[in-house]
Amino acid sequence: MMSPVLSFSATCVVVALGAWLLGGIVLRVGGALLAVGGLLDTAATGSPVMAIATVVGTLAWLAGHWLFALRRHYFRSPLAQRIFLEAVPALNPTCRWGVPNIPPEHRR
Repeated sequence: MMSPVLSFSATCVVVALGAWLLGGIVLRVGGALLAVGGLLDTAATGSPVMAIATVVGTLAWLAGHWLFALRRHYFRSPLAQRIFLEAVPALNPTCRWGVPNIPPEHRR
């Protein structure tokens, strides 16, 4: 029989590994869908709840791009790159690394 502490620790490790491996794509796709859906519904009905959903979706989309850039040291979207490099440079996950890992197709 496993102890509750060991079971909880194993669950935390599995959740963290899943978030690390799949979190970027889930946040980017889910956030984009939520942001676009909220924006369309807000334009149609003027619902403040859907306006909040638009903001939450946009933040989730940005979090997904941040996680992607943290893992791979380059941005998947030029819009996300511009936001993180110009608007909030303190949150740029691609700076201050010893060796940049940028694929040839993303070099300027």
